[in-house]
Amino acid sequence: MSESQMKDRIAEELKKAKEAGKDATKAAAEAVGKAANIIAEDAKEFGKRAADVAKEGISGMWKGAKEAIKKDKKE
Repeated sequence: MSESQMKDRIAEELKKAKEAGKDATKAAAEAVGKAANIIAEDAKEFGKRAADVAKEGISGMWKGAKEAIKKDKKE
């Protein structure tokens, strides 16, 4: 194989490797994007549940306070 042929073959292999790297980078970026969406959805759901728990807790405290006031007025 001549030097020129070797250079051409090396250039071709480098080009293939570069394209493969682009494909791998694209696939990784897509996977990271999907993972970020899943995490965002989970965080949103967790936040909603936390807000619901806080709302119920406040509601329960309010009911308890109203009952305590009623009980105090009766006494």
